[in-house]
Amino acid sequence: MKHRSCQTNLITFYEEVSRSIDQGVAVDVIYLDFAKAFDTVPHKRLLFKLRKNGLDENTCSWIENWLKDRVQRVVINGTFSRWTPVVSGVPQGSVIGSILFNLFINDLEIGIESHVSVFADDTKLGKVIQCEQDVTSLQRDLDRLGDWAFKWQMKFNLDKCKVMHFGVMNTQAMYTLNGTELGKSKQEKDLGIIIDFKLSNNVQCQTAAAKASKVLACIKRGVHSRDENIILPLYKSMVRPHLEYAVQFWAPVLKKDIIALEKVQRRATKLIRGMEGLSYEERLTSLNLFSLEKRRLRGDLITLYNYIRGHYQ
Repeated sequence: MKHRSCQTNLITFYEEVSRSIDQGVAVDVIYLDFAKAFDTVPHKRLLFKLRKNGLDENTCSWIENWLKDRVQRVVINGTFSRWTPVVSGVPQGSVIGSILFNLFINDLEIGIESHVSVFADDTKLGKVIQCEQDVTSLQRDLDRLGDWAFKWQMKFNLDKCKVMHFGVMNTQAMYTLNGTELGKSKQEKDLGIIIDFKLSNNVQCQTAAAKASKVLACIKRGVHSRDENIILPLYKSMVRPHLEYAVQFWAPVLKKDIIALEKVQRRATKLIRGMEGLSYEERLTSLNLFSLEKRRLRGDLITLYNYIRGHYQ
């Protein structure tokens, strides 16, 4: 969706969480996970929602024809099952498949009092907890989501649905979904970014540096050439994305985290033939790269946050 990304989702949601924590108020966040979300969307209910949302009959008929007459079977140890009609699921890898899924879950937050954040099949439910009534309200919203999933034949993967308690004054309340107590977590991966109950970015920084280092090591072992025209594009397309993905959200603060990220780029620039004897600053200038250590991302974060607020308000 235009002006909506993993990065904007993370910033807008956790800005509210961090503001509450700074004020000394506890926050409970529930991470919800649909079981095989894209594969379980029932076709009849999807088409019902499309017509209810006002799509014209020609468009609905086209989508129905696109979805129907699909069959599948299972093969185990060379034995084939019978062909079975596919009556649910939106084909993944297609543009329209994602759009149809968004339209199907578009009414998920109707009637929910807590802060709901949805990005594809990743859903978060957050609420400030100041008294027992707040706990009851959040539990009531969970019950509503459970009823929604039952009505529209979607299932939550209860093993992956977790509660994270933020704030030192948090009462660590217990919540249930469909009669099952949700597990508590101190660290979750949210849209590819590791979040912990202290909102610290240390683990995320170290994880990003480790992933980038592994990819760089594969390039070093697997690519014989050390030509700039080969190594530099590989670094920019395969290594740097690990260091830059949603970095405006988890920008490193501690010196050790900044150094860990910078170390990857130092190693990468040394791989290029002719750069071995140059200083790091000279290598950056020659390769037209910026220093991850010296670049301050606070300004980027403020600019991005103001941009997001302008589109969301």
